Amino acid sequence: MTLVLADTELERVPVELQRHPSVRASARKRGRSPAAILLESSLHHPALRKFPEGERRGRPDIAHIVLVVALDSILNLEGGLRIFVHTRNDEAIQFAPETRIPKNYTRFVGLMEDLFEKGEVPEENPLIRMDREVTLAQLLAKLGGEPWAFAEGGDPLDLRVGFPRHEENLIAVIGGFPHGGFRSPVSTLCKRVMSIHPKPLKAWTTAAEVLVAYRQAPAQPPREPITEVADVVERGTAPRRARAPAPGTARPARARASRAAGRTRRTRPKGARPPGTA
Repeated sequence: MTLVLADTELERVPVELQRHPSVRASARKRGRSPAAILLESSLHHPALRKFPEGERRGRPDIAHIVLVVALDSILNLEGGLRIFVHTRNDEAIQFAPETRIPKNYTRFVGLMEDLFEKGEVPEENPLIRMDREVTLAQLLAKLGGEPWAFAEGGDPLDLRVGFPRHEENLIAVIGGFPHGGFRSPVSTLCKRVMSIHPKPLKAWTTAAEVLVAYRQAPAQPPREPITEVADVVERGTAPRRARAPAPGTARPARARASRAAGRTRRTRPKGARPPGTA
């Protein structure tokens, strides 16, 4: 299976915000240029307050959590997963299955900043590569599978019974943003758009559920309903009186009749006296 985190809010600080005091302060603290650091809503919230789509931008933490969940999943450890991150600015990032994403968020931010600068990391043995100017449509076409998008408001889907398992060409498209809809036209790019829960879910929750459901074995088919007495007897669920007797244990009808006759109460004629009472 291929996991695509689409329209992910992972980007460097836009030119329009590089002179903002909050951006300059965080860049100075880290000893980097404002143009080289990632946009983070927790640090640059004042700069994003009036910026277009500022309420959803600057969320590299979403990509971080999803990557930790996916790369540490059993499906990935068994060699059954490919992982791509598509950003809002149409960068496509591919992660090798053996990539070990730093659990520490600050280290992850530094790794992504190096990736934006160099195009691949680490230098000695690149495991993460970035291609620029790749739209989601181009990425899905390159992958060549059957894309399914998971989004709020999609068709309801119970992963326990309605999810295709062990299909190598399946592409799961999950949004890498905090709320709202996809910026890319997933309804036309994906074969199906589905929702796995009535309430909105975090990207990492959806990713975890999809990875586990994909790996699980198909559910056992339901037991066929009982329709005939022969089926009941064969399954051993018939009432005691309906079960066939075991070979050699049946009693002849004549013997049963004679025993029944012997147990019948004998009555005296009306008015008769017992012997010796006359």
